[in-house]
Amino acid sequence: MTSAPRWTPETKRFVFVVCAILLALAVWYFSVILAPLVVAVIIAYLLTPAVNWLSRQTPLSRGVAVPIVYISFLIILALIPSLLAPLVVQQIRQIDLDLQNLSDQFNTVLNSFNHAAGDFVDTESLAQQAEGSLNQIFSPVAELAATLAVGIAGGVIWAIFIFVVGYYLLLDGNRFGRWVGSWVPQDYHHEFNQLRAALDAVWKSYFLGQVILAVLVGTIIGAATAILGIRSAILLGLVAALLELIPNWGYGVSGAVGVVFAYFQGSTWIPLPPWAFALLVGGFYFLMWQIDTNYLIPRIIGNRLQLPPAVIIVGIIAGASVGGALGLLLAAPTIATVRLLGSYIYRRLLDLEPYVLVYESPAIGGEPSEPVPHPQHTEPDEPESSAHEQSA
Repeated sequence: MTSAPRWTPETKRFVFVVCAILLALAVWYFSVILAPLVVAVIIAYLLTPAVNWLSRQTPLSRGVAVPIVYISFLIILALIPSLLAPLVVQQIRQIDLDLQNLSDQFNTVLNSFNHAAGDFVDTESLAQQAEGSLNQIFSPVAELAATLAVGIAGGVIWAIFIFVVGYYLLLDGNRFGRWVGSWVPQDYHHEFNQLRAALDAVWKSYFLGQVILAVLVGTIIGAATAILGIRSAILLGLVAALLELIPNWGYGVSGAVGVVFAYFQGSTWIPLPPWAFALLVGGFYFLMWQIDTNYLIPRIIGNRLQLPPAVIIVGIIAGASVGGALGLLLAAPTIATVRLLGSYIYRRLLDLEPYVLVYESPAIGGEPSEPVPHPQHTEPDEPESSAHEQSA
């Protein structure tokens, strides 16, 4: 027992405020490494279930399971572009745009506009100004090439940082979790475990659900556009799968790409003019968007991320402005996390039990459920550590 006097409430508040200010300054000062660090955390989070499964099902310790899983992950990550690159190049070669026809159509529209405008608009002067602007844009090729080279070198350095940090986070993930839990007072252990489980369910449902949705939607779009007779159907399926990761807006961009391909490529067997076939493909994308929004997402991701579209759109804009592409992709689960923590704080402030509300995710084919109360218990929690983790 120490003889030092206890801190007064005023001292505790002062120390808390100072620590919060220092933490905010550290985050702001080292914000350049924040995005790569988040990516490393996500990699470690996604690979943790595989490491835990391998250490439970085999006599391997965590220190051996982590390198096996991580090296396998890096090999798969390197094989994906090498396997997809030839296919993508082949699909791009099938984009046979008739540039001469497009130029003739543009000249026809320009001449018609000039004839209709008369002396009000000098279209020839506008064309010359546009040509001069394009020359100014595309003239500094050497400077752009140098900037691109520097960007590639910086990207390689950040990639090394991400993979190294991700490896050590994966290796010490369980130990870090137990360290964080040791800071929680004993009376709050059960609530802390409930809250951690709820947050884990939010992010797991997002990542797993997004992967399932991307594969499913990409397969459907690719197969349907192939049936409609578009030669670059596989490329459209890949685009749809990647843009599925962007809530609400992804389908708009994917549909626009599909309509453009339909207009310029046409169908190999449907005898429709380009504008009519593009309209048909646009209608299919709109129908698929409705199916995805109203049927697939509620049944695959569940009710944990069921946020109003306006909230998601605002979150996407805010996330893109703050964190770029990473902020755009993680906007929806971040908002769901803030909602969960805000609900806990609100119920704690008003003494509304239970303090943690759990959003149950239905199985595929079921209806999304409402938040249900999580029962409170007073029994102490059992430590969750395996023999392999202790040996590690």
